[in-house]
Amino acid sequence: MKKYILMPFLAVFALTAAAQDFDTDPTLQLENAEKEVKFTVGARMMADAAYYHTDFTPLQSGASITDARIRTSMSYKDWYFYADFGFGGGKFSQKNIFMQYSIHDNNDNLHAIKAGYYNDPAGSMARNTSLGSYHFISRPGSSNALGEGRELGVSYKFNNRRFMAYQGVFTENQYNKIESGFNGLTVAGRYIFRPIADDHQTLHIGANVRFAHIGGGVEYNNVLKKTLYLGQSLETYVDEDDEFMSCELPWINNVFDAGAEALYHNDKFFVRGEYMYKHTTKKRDSNTLWEASNNNIDTWGSYDWWLAANPLRSDNFHGGYVEAGFMLFGNPYHYNSAEGILGGLDGKALEIVGRWNYTSLNDVNEGEYYAVGRDQYYPDGYMADWPYASSSVGGGKVNSYTIGVNYSFNKYVQLMFDYTYHRLQKDWLPYDRNIHMAQARMQFTF
Repeated sequence: MKKYILMPFLAVFALTAAAQDFDTDPTLQLENAEKEVKFTVGARMMADAAYYHTDFTPLQSGASITDARIRTSMSYKDWYFYADFGFGGGKFSQKNIFMQYSIHDNNDNLHAIKAGYYNDPAGSMARNTSLGSYHFISRPGSSNALGEGRELGVSYKFNNRRFMAYQGVFTENQYNKIESGFNGLTVAGRYIFRPIADDHQTLHIGANVRFAHIGGGVEYNNVLKKTLYLGQSLETYVDEDDEFMSCELPWINNVFDAGAEALYHNDKFFVRGEYMYKHTTKKRDSNTLWEASNNNIDTWGSYDWWLAANPLRSDNFHGGYVEAGFMLFGNPYHYNSAEGILGGLDGKALEIVGRWNYTSLNDVNEGEYYAVGRDQYYPDGYMADWPYASSSVGGGKVNSYTIGVNYSFNKYVQLMFDYTYHRLQKDWLPYDRNIHMAQARMQFTF
């Protein structure tokens, strides 16, 4: 008889531990009490419409099914399995798929071991919050440019009312689809302290750290060339063009990420924010590349000359955001302690929200001159034929300001309206400074 009493508790706990995956309790829930098994099926669909106004470079206004997915889960005793599959953009894609074993000890501390393909713990608070539970149409640009998403690996989580420690080991490519090398190694962790934690309000302060050794690349003149690409769209999914904010970093070797986060909410108000920092190191076999460059009529003649014309250095990027929301009416905001995130709207509700985001993918050496016609920085401060290369990175810098209104008819159907103004600075796009966008979303989750 005890096992039948225990089953509802286990099921509720399993769903709570994975609440970043289901934005609302799935409607279809099948339970076999005798075998202690529970199976759920859910789905989510998002359709967006957007209008853009730019100074020069156009964005394509219109409408799109930005997300559509089927979700499944199974719980058995202390075991939980989850998988979802996306069809947004007219393409099939693999989303989360993982297995988790979790228990509570005698002091009510949660211990959970998770393995599979899911969000990197240090990927940022925003990236660890399901988009269907987010209070804006898009996550902040800085989290998309500098944060990390899903990775294949294994992790351990310790959580109680006051503290969470969540860390794991991952690979950079879940399918090992690389031309040369291996699919890398990542160690990441997220840590949260909650000085205030009760049924009506929460204050959490956190930090995350991540180290990744990039392993995969392509063969270039008998040398393994590894490249890291960073970029973000302008906080929209109808036109996800990232040319406004992006950069490519060749000869990447290691990546170090660090971040800080804070969140406060009560029944009617929330505010949260993050700061993200990314440091990259580079490595190459310069001697082999120099020797390969001599196999033509335009030889450099000197290894030192070649090095001067092909500089290599580390890069630094950073960004962050602050978001706030106020509930005009509706059920109180709720906090998911097991995941360290704020939940979405629950039931009929109306809220107003605002956000400021800053992203910088610029790392330009002081005093250098940029020639738009050649898309080239020059170390001496003026255009020159030699040395023709620079170590500067001009990925762009943007300040984004968003205001929004969200209305939820019930826990299944929600409408969202956002206006965003972007103030852009990118050397490659000197005529693009002001970008305006108005967006709307219809979301259905069950």
